[in-house]
Formats: sequence, C-alpha cells, structure tokens
Amino acid sequence: MPERAEFDASQPGEGDGGAPAEPQFGLRTPEVWTPPASQSHAAVPVRAAGEDVVRGALFAMAVVPVGVAAWLVLWNMGWMASIVAFIAATLAARLYVLGTGGMISRRGAWVVTAVTLGTVLLSFWGGMLLDAAKYLGGGSPLTMLTDAGTWDLLLYNLSTNRDLVDGYAGDFLVALLFSALGCFFTLRQLFAHTRGS
Repeated sequence: MPERAEFDASQPGEGDGGAPAEPQFGLRTPEVWTPPASQSHAAVPVRAAGEDVVRGALFAMAVVPVGVAAWLVLWNMGWMASIVAFIAATLAARLYVLGTGGMISRRGAWVVTAVTLGTVLLSFWGGMLLDAAKYLGGGSPLTMLTDAGTWDLLLYNLSTNRDLVDGYAGDFLVALLFSALGCFFTLRQLFAHTRGS
C-alpha cells in the first residue's frame, strides 16, 4: 500500500498549478474519427410534425350537410336561420382541430372561414330549392335535386323574374348580415389565436 500512496502523490499536474496531466507510458488522447466525404451519410430530411391542412379541411367539411339541414329546418319553420352560421363556424373549427390533431394555423382559420361561408351559401340555395318545391306542389326537395326540370325552372326564374330576384336579394342580404354577425366572434377569436403562426 505505501507504494500506491507514493504513486498517487507523484501524479504530474497536481503540484504544478493545475496544469493538465501529461499522458504516461505512450498513451495518446483519442482522436475523433470523421469519415471521408465520400463515405459520409447524407442527412435524412425529417418532416416537422405540423398541421395537415387537407385532413383538417376534410374534417371541417363534414359540417356542411349538418349546417344545410339545420338551415332548411329553420327556414321551413319561418325562423331566421342565421344562427346556423354561428353553429357551423364553431363546429367547423372544432372538427378542423380534431382532424389536424390539435393544431390550427392562419391557413386553418381561412379554411374554417371558407367552410362556414360555403355552408351559408349552400344553405340559402337549399332554402330557395325548398321554396320552389313548395311552389311546385310540395314535392320532396331531395327528389327535386335530381330533377333537371327543377333546376331549369329555378335558373330561368333567377335570370328573368325580377320580382323573385328582388325578394330573395333582401332575404339573402339579411341572412348574410346576421350570419356574419353570428360567426364574427368565433372567427375573430380563431384568427386572434393564430396571429403568431
């Protein structure tokens, strides 16, 4: 044991002001080996986990038939159906986030806005088709969708019947105004949430 104590006491670098110890007995410090440029592996591109806008849009578009059906039920009862825009905006935003796995960006907010606007426009068009079904004798609007005569009659009247266009223009502007007011706060909050992205 005394030999070990003498050896520990005589370690170089301890008594000379903390200078690093010199390697003993022909040892070398390990060098870092780098492969030649021809053998180095190319960096594999890693796709950052992000928002899948297409999948989110597909999920958000599921609100369109629900919104149109709700609008038509309220329209048929004679109520202001613009509350559907608020429901469509809220539901489209939730479905979009569900489709992307919890992420939404500025592009996602624009997708939700487009889906909401499309739902309102298709809903109003469906309301006009429902009115045409009532006018033509109460046939089912669903069966009238496949009847070419219904579309010809509706398009002909929209292009030539000024009274019909004026009557629907007022309804359309009121519905659009209340729809915009209904979904404004939802969409504003959505855009404010995505301001940083």
